[in-house]
Amino acid sequence: MAQCQGTTRKGERCRREARAGSAYCAIHLDQEILGPPRAEETREATSPDRDTMLLAVAGLALAGLLYLLRRR
Repeated sequence: MAQCQGTTRKGERCRREARAGSAYCAIHLDQEILGPPRAEETREATSPDRDTMLLAVAGLALAGLLYLLRRR
């Protein structure tokens, strides 16, 4: 069996074995049809959007404030 030609989300080559009659494993069959993702698509998929980051920061700030108020 040959190694899968697919690309992981990190941009690395997949280490799995390709399926019989295909250059891709079962996980990366979509890349056989669509082609591998472009570099900017990979970064966009892994980086959180601005609204998500703001909600996370606000939640942490609120948790910190509640922690400080309870300690008093």
